[in-house]
Order: sequence, then C-alpha cells, then structure tokens
Amino acid sequence: MKFVFAALAFIGSALALLTDPAEVARVRVVQAALPAVVRVQGQSSFTDNPGPVWGSGFFYAPHRIVTNFHVIDGLQKITVTLNDGESYPARVYAVDKGLDVAILEVDASAQATLAFSDERLLPGQTAILISSPYGRRNLVSVGVVAGVGPFEDAAQLGGDVGLEIFEVVYTDAMIEPGSSGGPLLNGQGKVIGLVDAVLGGPSGISGVGMAIPAGLVKQSIEDLERYGVPQRGWLGATLIDLTELDPLLLKALGLVGVKGVMVDRVEPNSPAARAGVRGADRDELGKLVALGDVILAVNGRPIQNRFEVIQEIARYRPGDVVRLLIWRNRERVEIPVTLTVRR
Repeated sequence: MKFVFAALAFIGSALALLTDPAEVARVRVVQAALPAVVRVQGQSSFTDNPGPVWGSGFFYAPHRIVTNFHVIDGLQKITVTLNDGESYPARVYAVDKGLDVAILEVDASAQATLAFSDERLLPGQTAILISSPYGRRNLVSVGVVAGVGPFEDAAQLGGDVGLEIFEVVYTDAMIEPGSSGGPLLNGQGKVIGLVDAVLGGPSGISGVGMAIPAGLVKQSIEDLERYGVPQRGWLGATLIDLTELDPLLLKALGLVGVKGVMVDRVEPNSPAARAGVRGADRDELGKLVALGDVILAVNGRPIQNRFEVIQEIARYRPGDVVRLLIWRNRERVEIPVTLTVRR
C-alpha cells in the first residue's frame, strides 16, 4: 500500500511539470488504464512454433480478461502478468474464433477494469494503445484512428480465425508482435477496439494496424458469457470463389465477367440445406461435374468473394432471414434463408 501511495505521489508531481493540457489529459488516461492491462504468456504446443509466446489483454470485469483467440490458441500453462509485475495462472473461459476473441478467467482481482465505448469513430481522433510488444509489459503507443471500414484482408489471417470480422478500426498507432489483444483507447480512456493484427509490415514503417471494433467485442463477450458460444448467423455451406474455377466452364454457363461465389458443399440440416440451396456435383475423384448455386448478393449487397459472404452473414443473428440472390440454370433466383447459430 505504501508503494501505491508513493507511486501516486510521484505521478502527481510529474503531472505538475507538464504544461500542455492535451498531454496532461493523455497521461491521465494512460495512468488510469495501465492497472487494467495485462501481458498474456504461455508455452506454445505447436511444433512449428515451440517456446514461449506473448500477447496482451485487459480486464473488462473483476476476474475476466479479454484477448485474441490467436494469442492463446495452442498455449499451455497460460499466465497473465499485471501492471504491478505479479503473475497469476489463467484458464480459458470461452472463445470466439470467428471474431478472434477469447476470454480468460483468473482468481486474482483486477486492479482496474476498462469500459467499452459506443461512440461513432471519426478519422483523426486520438487512439492510444497499451500492450506488451515483444513481451515488454504495458508499453504505450499513441496515434490516431486512421479509418473504420470493411475488413478486406481476412484471407491473410489464415484458417478460420477472424473470418467473421466484417468491420475493423484502422490505426497508425505502433503495433508489434505481442500487441495483439491490447486495448485501443479513445481520449476518454474507453476501449474503441481490441488490437488484432498489422497489415503490410511493422507499424511505424509502412504498416497499418487494425483492431476489432468495441461493439463487436462487447457483443461477443455478452454472447460467450450468456450462451458459451457465439450467436452470429451461420449459413452452413462450403464456398469457392469463381476466380478459382475453370474459365472455360464459366464461359459455357454464361458466367464470364460475373463476380460471385459458388456453393460447393451444403451441410445436412443447415440453414442453407433447409432453404434449398444446391451444392456442386463432383465425381468419385472429386472432379467438378456441375456447378452449385452461385451467390451473387446477400440482402442486396453484391458479393465479390467467399469472405464477403461469411462476413455479411455474420452481421445477422440466429433467427434472422437473409435473402440470397443466386445464379442457377442460367437464371437469377432469390432464396430466403433463416439463419441459425453455428454448430
């Protein structure tokens, strides 16, 4: 306790030396947020990436921490280190691979918690990142919100992690390995995003960082705490971009120049199956014999690739009805699909 009072006294005297009101406000935000931010670490169980792994996270509730799924994926003996340097074992409470979100639970009580913002973000507004780049605990990076928009680079994440992120916050705040899972804060100290990745190289050189918007993270947390699993819409179909198919086949079917996604396989008893969506026909060797339905638009929004279908479906909740515009037998057909939760 004496250490805490001494630290507060030091901070107070240091603030008195600052003359720029904006700087004083920023420092106050950082000092209030630091006790809520943690370093996440563990031993990787993946043979291609053995050894210790670091990431970041923050308390949103007294005993619960939110981070990225990809931070804890395959980790053993997970621990979190608080701002005071104390480390505690952590257990995985629930995960949401589609949004790249994970919740950890610890027995230690949070020294502080962070709240999520519900504001509409504007390019140019302050963005403050606190994270553990390269395992260096709770370092601060300051930048701006570079923009908010659709996530067009889902393919680079690999696998099925993060494929349902349909909107992201872009920032020029410096993001490095180990920053994933850290909070991106506004000028009032509220979370505007969960830092997820760097696009195009190390931030500060040529890259742009991205964060999952606070609204998506908050919804994911609420779903995981209430149901244990995500509650976003699910189609239940395997999709293939038209650009991956034989151009001669597409030409023969009148699909030259058409942008869309072919339904390759429809899962039994899935929303797509119940709506009558048709998959492709293949022979015993797996060779394509006949095209499946080609999705051209979802609820009136034209589709460019399979990631856009996944992201658009993820905007909706189980029970919602979406209308798929498809190409079938050289005709455009609209099919209503009632979505369910992912199995």
